[in-house]
Amino acid sequence: MSIQLALNEDGSMPGEPLAFLEGFLWFFVTPVSITLFIWVAVVALENVKKSKTNRAPSDVITRIGE
Repeated sequence: MSIQLALNEDGSMPGEPLAFLEGFLWFFVTPVSITLFIWVAVVALENVKKSKTNRAPSDVITRIGE
């Protein structure tokens, strides 16, 4: 039994390793970007909901038509 077979118990044969830049992009930049996008979207939705509840009721007398 060779070491190669012992390390790959499920029979998979791994390919070439990722370059540093490619690994950095896949495992750091991408997850951080997705997390920041979701965080900004949640904060923006909260602000939109808050601004809708804080609006004064529209009235013909107190509001000029646009």
